[in-house]
Amino acid sequence: MCGIAGIIRFNQPISSAEIEGMTSALAHRGPDGDGIWIEDNIALGHRRLAIIDLATGKQPMSNEDGSIWVSFNGEIYNFMELRRELTEKGHLFRTHSDTEVIVHAYEQWGDDCVKRFRGMFAYGIVDKIKKRIFLARDHLGIKPLVYYFDANCFAFASEIQALRQVDGVKLDLDLQGIDQYLWLQYIPAPRSVFKQIRKLPPAHRMSVTFDGRISEQEEYWRLEFRPDNRKTEAEWLVELEAVLYDSVKAHLISDVPFGAFLSGGVDSSAIVAYMAQILDKPVKTFSIGFEEEDFNELKFAHIAAKRWGTDHHVEIVKPDALAILPELVRHYGEPFGDSSAIPTFYVCRLARQYVPMVLTGDGGDEAFGGYHSYLAWMAYLQHESVQKRPLWRKALSPLAYRLFPERYPHLAKPSPTLTNWLGFINYMSKSWRIRLWRREYKFLAKNPLEVFEREFAHTTDYSGANKVQYMDIKTYLPFDILTKVDVASMIHSLEVRTPIVDKKVMEFAATIPEAINLNNNCGGAWQGKLLLKKLLTKYYSHDFLYRYKMGFAVPIQKWFARDGSLHDELRDRLLGSSSTLKEYFEPKTISVLIKANHTGPLWLLLFFEEWLRQASCD
Repeated sequence: MCGIAGIIRFNQPISSAEIEGMTSALAHRGPDGDGIWIEDNIALGHRRLAIIDLATGKQPMSNEDGSIWVSFNGEIYNFMELRRELTEKGHLFRTHSDTEVIVHAYEQWGDDCVKRFRGMFAYGIVDKIKKRIFLARDHLGIKPLVYYFDANCFAFASEIQALRQVDGVKLDLDLQGIDQYLWLQYIPAPRSVFKQIRKLPPAHRMSVTFDGRISEQEEYWRLEFRPDNRKTEAEWLVELEAVLYDSVKAHLISDVPFGAFLSGGVDSSAIVAYMAQILDKPVKTFSIGFEEEDFNELKFAHIAAKRWGTDHHVEIVKPDALAILPELVRHYGEPFGDSSAIPTFYVCRLARQYVPMVLTGDGGDEAFGGYHSYLAWMAYLQHESVQKRPLWRKALSPLAYRLFPERYPHLAKPSPTLTNWLGFINYMSKSWRIRLWRREYKFLAKNPLEVFEREFAHTTDYSGANKVQYMDIKTYLPFDILTKVDVASMIHSLEVRTPIVDKKVMEFAATIPEAINLNNNCGGAWQGKLLLKKLLTKYYSHDFLYRYKMGFAVPIQKWFARDGSLHDELRDRLLGSSSTLKEYFEPKTISVLIKANHTGPLWLLLFFEEWLRQASCD
């Protein structure tokens, strides 16, 4: 796990100070070493967190004659298999690192080398023969890659703050991106907070010639939901266990000590179960809890830890966690509104005191249908919410939807459309965003979500649940969940690996029939993640597995309430004389949100206000 950077200047040589400035901004991602390579108008930079091949894995790394150079962030879990294949084809290796496998794989297979990798990765390859830089990002978007382009240069990096170190960089706020942030709590790729900076989407590759010609981004892989209805449930259980076991084992390749996040939820408890069976010593596990009991799953984490005899470590997060907001904002580089970044920050800090690498259960809800939103969606499609309404509400529902479709999307005739799905997941509806923006910016809230429309077009033949699983895997998972974990972990120089967010696991999960993962056969209520829960009954009790899903939530609703510990600070930050928000938003609307304690939008505004404050100081 590392930080990468690179730059092409189209009309002048590059100074070492420029690329060193970019890599210095990524020092937290790689405290174990740094390196730069410069030739005329091209440079690569690298910060290293050493996990594999501690002695000879230094980057940037080249092939034998120096015609190919790479700066790589991530891990290739099948690199030994690829190394053997490449050796048989005549390639010579000087190191034992997965980085060198990328170099020779590119020599052998060109741009298609990316299709052969199993892992998490983002990299830039300088090809002196073809006179270009080739960029690629992993299949599911675990590792980030952002880039900047103007008439003078092209630059790429792991984080936005590295691009801000480029000489002569000019950045303008992308207000459409900000509206999408208010809508979703993140800015989806390819947009960023700046018009001149873009994100390479997951499973995409692109190239830039030394004279500045940029290729179109090309998608090299797409997950396809193709349910296989020929297998029995017993056969599915056997195959699921084999797939998970294989993935966990592959993700344990390391030359350093490691552990696991253990929230007490189903997914992390599954990962710890397989780690404990694979390893010959106790797994180090790490959990975060809250004083507020409604948000505390520590008792379940303790049950899993005791079941497997782990070396368990715990930390309690208190309301003063808001003190880390400036640090979170600085590292995320753009507005990012998922408040679970707070406990993620703390669990990463806790783990780094003991190990440099951990495994986590992220991706289980997307792969196996576990989110509450999926259950509500399925109930909605089955007319359940309509059937349970009083007669007078049934009669008024069509009128309410016609007059206020954004406010009452659930009152529409049940239909698996993108508009209806967005009604289940938006953090601030169009009507609220129109009220919030100042008059000159209200038009922003009326524009569509381009990436969502593009991806939803691929779900025409999918079942109701598969549609929204696919959408989350293409949007929410990489742009929120994986971004949150990547940044929070890299703040503390901790590598986090995700065995469920794995190409093989996701491709397998996409063949499981919908009804095996989600159904309402048990008492009429919809339940999710059923296949995984049945598999885990051999390890955990029924009460442990089938309890109400809590998630990695934060008690900010209590903290922000009128009598909460953070209410006064919140009000001052958003409405005080020094607030930066009034340039874009209506104070009256912000005041209404505070009085109603609309926690989600308030956290989005608080994060954005701090981001604006920091941006004005740069």
